[in-house]
Amino acid sequence: MKRMWNVAALGAVIVIGLGTFAFDMRDTKAEWDLAVTTNPEVWKDQTVNLYYNTEEGEKERFEVTIDQSQVTTDLNYIEQALAYDDEVDSSVRDFYRQLSGLSFVQSIQTPDGYIGIGQDGNKEIAVFRLNGQDVTKQIFGTDVNGASELMDSPWAGLFVRAGNVHVIYRDGYGENPVTKIAMIDEGAKQIKIETVKLQDEAISSVTGTSWAFRPYVATIDADNRFIPVSMTEQTSVTEGGETYLSEQEKAGLHAYDVETKQVVELMPDGDMWNATVYEDQLIALQEGGTELVVDLKTGKQSTRQVIDGSVGTTSYVGDQLYHARPTKEGAVIDVYQDGKAISSAVVKATNDEAKALLPSTQFYVE
Repeated sequence: MKRMWNVAALGAVIVIGLGTFAFDMRDTKAEWDLAVTTNPEVWKDQTVNLYYNTEEGEKERFEVTIDQSQVTTDLNYIEQALAYDDEVDSSVRDFYRQLSGLSFVQSIQTPDGYIGIGQDGNKEIAVFRLNGQDVTKQIFGTDVNGASELMDSPWAGLFVRAGNVHVIYRDGYGENPVTKIAMIDEGAKQIKIETVKLQDEAISSVTGTSWAFRPYVATIDADNRFIPVSMTEQTSVTEGGETYLSEQEKAGLHAYDVETKQVVELMPDGDMWNATVYEDQLIALQEGGTELVVDLKTGKQSTRQVIDGSVGTTSYVGDQLYHARPTKEGAVIDVYQDGKAISSAVVKATNDEAKALLPSTQFYVE
């Protein structure tokens, strides 16, 4: 088997709108209040996720939005799928449903629309494009040179260059991993493969690529020169007289340069709290609350101070940074864009049952 998926069942999912709602979950009642204090438009399509651990060691999840009030307990897989299908806008639903019939699906969004790629077993690769509400599909079967190798290899992610979809993937397992890029020429019905020259390293993921299909991913420009990637590196470890290879994530920020066809280091070793790709920018939050901004067309870098004081739980939605700061009653979530505060919201536990969950609750926005 070429790849394995880890699928974990979600616990009860609670969606709470503005105001206070009581809900019943595993015989526990809790009441929460969500209030947006400034600029509510920022929160239109966002979800606050609350996680906490139960006494049985299970992790429960709540979803809090400003425009829905729905109580759902113990979702099964079918209910989860139906709930997700409801979230998908009607304009992209046909695109989503066609992709959902494939395995190992990855997708990105460019200014021209969504692009998705997946495979039907080991028989063929399918490339879908959504322009407006029109979905186009191109098939590459085993008769196309390079298709079989691509289907047998784990993919790291996608990018678009000169109108063509490129898939970064790893050819082979274990020692001496080889990173390759497959350029899928839909017009000529060809797959052209190049090897990325790396020493004891491999590209493990492409920032901005979504596994499966997500309807609210950030838009990424189609002709960026620098493609942000995560790297792994192999080192030799000797224990008890035996030597073996160990592979781990490589620290720092890296990008694949499509012009030199090399991986370059954008920033050396250092703590990164979060990162996002939006249009032609890589935005990375650093430990001290500063953001590193990289122009992906030129490689030019700049920094800006965003969060003063200690950094709590953070997440990016597009180019907006959401920062959750725990309080005695819940959390304050501040929103930043272009280095400036633009909105704030408060999540508050309003009864004893909810307050009892606070010591083990984590907050973030997606």
